Amino acid sequence: MTKAPDCEMWFEEGMVWQEQENYAQALDCFEKAIDCNPHFIPAWVYKGIILEQLEDYEAAIRCYEQAIKINPDVADLWYNEGATLCNLHRYEEALICFDKVLEIDPYHAICQTTRALTLATIPNPIALPKGKYSESEIKPLEAEASIALSLREENQMAGEICQSEWEPE
Repeated sequence: MTKAPDCEMWFEEGMVWQEQENYAQALDCFEKAIDCNPHFIPAWVYKGIILEQLEDYEAAIRCYEQAIKINPDVADLWYNEGATLCNLHRYEEALICFDKVLEIDPYHAICQTTRALTLATIPNPIALPKGKYSESEIKPLEAEASIALSLREENQMAGEICQSEWEPE
């Protein structure tokens, strides 16, 4: 067998283990796929996903960074890294990743939403990230965070109303 089929075989086996939530076996298979072909982005991505399942966020970030080194023009790679950084409350770094996603794909709806929610999570979105935004860009960030926060509050109130309708009296 050549290296490519071995790589794909290990990757497919890893996907089967992942679906069965056997993360240790899946991780082993994705690592073997990477050993066969270090430039095989799907193996890096799914290794990162498995490491997230195992709550090893730092190692997951390293996997996404490796995939980005292979092809920095894939928006979802940047999104995965940004979302994982949010799990670690590293919001400034996450926003940089989300900005890169939107630079590559301005219509990436999930990223647009996640970015707005990240801004709403940060205690002082105007101050973050330092040096990233000019004075003329601060007001839009503040407005974006305010809108996202308002939407979250509206959704929470709507959820409470819906929940009260379903609760027995």
